[in-house]
Parts: sequence; structure tokens; C-alpha cells
Amino acid sequence: MKKFLLVNENGSDNIGDHAINEGLKELLTESDCQFNSEPFSTTHVHQAPVNKTTTSMSLSQKLRKLLFSFKPFYLLMWLLKHKGRIKQACSKDYDGIIIGGGQLILSGASFPPALYAWARYARKRKIPLYLLGVGCGEHFYASETWLIKQALKCAEKIYVREYQSVTKLKQHFDVEASFCPDLAFGLQPLASDNERKNILVGMTDFAVYTRYCHEVDTPKIANYKDYLDTWYNQVLSMYQPGMTIVLASTTLSDAQCNRDLYQLLNNSTLKDNIRLIDGVLPLADYRIELSRAKTVYSARMHSLILGKIEGAAIEPWIISKKIENFLGLYTQQNAADLKLQLREVTKLLGAESE
Repeated sequence: MKKFLLVNENGSDNIGDHAINEGLKELLTESDCQFNSEPFSTTHVHQAPVNKTTTSMSLSQKLRKLLFSFKPFYLLMWLLKHKGRIKQACSKDYDGIIIGGGQLILSGASFPPALYAWARYARKRKIPLYLLGVGCGEHFYASETWLIKQALKCAEKIYVREYQSVTKLKQHFDVEASFCPDLAFGLQPLASDNERKNILVGMTDFAVYTRYCHEVDTPKIANYKDYLDTWYNQVLSMYQPGMTIVLASTTLSDAQCNRDLYQLLNNSTLKDNIRLIDGVLPLADYRIELSRAKTVYSARMHSLILGKIEGAAIEPWIISKKIENFLGLYTQQNAADLKLQLREVTKLLGAESE
């Protein structure tokens, strides 16, 4: 029986990251493999900030901010802080280390040094390294490009979750990659005979919208009030008599936006037909809600993917290239067929039972 180390963002507050990890685990379980999971970059959930206040920084805080704004210094500090954890995780005997899935080849924060560190210690331990179901970002600093390029050289096989990432890996890092579906499609749909009378709505954090909206050719929204009003008007237009609007979040930052949306809807004609699920549900409970939904309206890719797996109609708000790519790639395909494609990929990694 083969054993793999699974490395992805399973330590985050994002339901999508947990869907990816659970989908991969389900695929390996079906292949009679054992596995352990480790966080790619985060080791704990970051709570969403509430009631931010502006305070002046001390001289030492200003100096620290200045130092960490210098990208090579930040990358070095991250490596020094986390290399012990990653080295320890790679110290056991594995038949392979699988990094993925998710948008892990990305500029900013800790992703470039994390990828480099995992690849470095996998090579030192002579453990085969696979990147599976990952996505690639749009732009990179020179120091990030160097780290990622060195890491990708260590990989036995690289599979990305959209064809655009195949092109971007070649363009940015001169690396060849193959396509596979998003790993969340490894999940088996829930057995459900629920009557579908709900519209599940997941408002997305405005900060996420502003970060990615320039990637797509759609009208831009300048401020949070207008953004909230746009969601409000869209929900009103989608409502049909006899339906219930369920507001459910996939991240903690989204949850605050859905509270604001609930307050608006609670003062509308729909006040008796809305339900707010506060905070973020566990993945299993979120999937139950999706199994009761007729339609899912979201700008989060994994809300849409999970909705598709559970048989709901999908209504995306296209705020990024990632969502645009999802529309072109997955909407017309059957979720069961996508899972079969993933099973073929796990065979190529040597994960199929003998």
C-alpha cells in the first residue's frame, strides 16, 4: 500500500481549500492508498478583522514594514521561519509528495518560498514530487520567479487545473505541464432526495473583487456601498415566489459581507424568505446546504464547483480570470466525467492499487 504526503492550503478558513484536500483524499482512498496532510503555507486559520481602527505606527513598526516590503528580504525571512516545519514533515518515508491543488503558483505572501521549501526538502529526501490540480497567477517579481522556477525543476509531473495555466507556466518559468480537473471534483456527490427550493448566495469580499476585477472586461464598481447594492439588486432579480434565499459564506472575510447583505434584504420585501448562515460552515454541512439549492450564485470558484457536484444550477459572477476560466472549462462538463479524468491522473502518479 502506497503512502503520500498531501500538501495544500488545508489550514485556511476557505471551504474551497478543504474541498480540494478532501477531493484528493477521496481519490487516493479509492486507490487504496494511505496519506497524511500538511499545510502548504498556513498552519492556522486567520480570523477576519472586525472594526478596524487606524493607529499611528511606532518607529520600529515602520522600519519593520519597510524591511518586509523589500521582497527578497521577506522571502528569506519566511524560509528561515518555516523551514524546520517543512523539513520535519518531509522526514518520514513516503512514496510521493503531492502539492495541490489550488492557486498555489501565485505572487505575493508566502506561496513562492513555500513551494521552494517543499521542493527542496522533497529532493533532499529523494521523494518524488508531484504538483496536481494547481493554478498559476498572472504576474511575478523576479525573486519569486527564481524560487518558483527552482521548485518546478524538482517536480516529476505537473498537472494544472486550467489550460491557461499550462501557457503561463511555459511563459513565466519555461516549464511543461499537463491539464487535470480541479481536485474538488474528486468528491462524490451526496445522496440526497431534498426538494430544491433554495437559492444559495455567497457574496464575495470586496477586497477580493478589487484585487482581481481588472483581469476581466466587465464594468468596475468603485466602492463597497455600490458593490453591496449590486449584490442586493441581483438577489432581488433572482428571487421567485416559494423560494428561500440562503446566504452562506466560504471564507471568514466573505461572512462579514453576507451579514451586510442580510441587513439590506431583511429590510426588503424578501425579509420573510431569507436565511443567514453566519460564519463559515464545515465543508460537510455546506455541501448539505448545496444539495438543497436549486441555484448557486457566487463569485467563488469552489462554491460553484461544489454546487455543480451537488446538482445545483450555477450562476457565476465573473470577477476574475479564474472564474472566467471556470465558465469556459467546466460548466458544460459532467461532474462524474471530471472525476473519472482525475482517477486516470492518479494512476499516472502510481497511486492506483496493484
